Amino acid sequence: MKKIFSLIIAATLLLSLCSCGGYASSYKAIGLVRSQTKHGCETSFYSLEGQLVFKLKKLSGSEGSISFSVRADEGEIFLYYDNNGSKQQLAHVKAGESITDKGGYVEGGDDVYIIIEAPNGAGGMVSVELNGELSTEN
Repeated sequence: MKKIFSLIIAATLLLSLCSCGGYASSYKAIGLVRSQTKHGCETSFYSLEGQLVFKLKKLSGSEGSISFSVRADEGEIFLYYDNNGSKQQLAHVKAGESITDKGGYVEGGDDVYIIIEAPNGAGGMVSVELNGELSTEN
């Protein structure tokens, strides 16, 4: 009986140590191309429906805003970030619109989730950089 009780307690402790934090990608896509570095990400898609998530990290010792570029060829795209448990919107573009800007605030060394949502389907591109400027050659 003691062994069973000890196993139950051990399993409970192990489960409590595992964090289920963060976000998960859940999407349908056609023509999706994505690239990611530790501090930036870029994706383009002919069609995306759902949520695409990237986990990035801000360089230690640096802090500041997030550089981003979003273009919607069709549909609408929402761009969010989360680095402290609070999902914040960076951009919302509709078909034919594009934006290149800076926004949000991230402290150095923090994990940052970049969340791209196209709830009703969209085509376009998104580029995000945490530690510098984006090139405007897109």
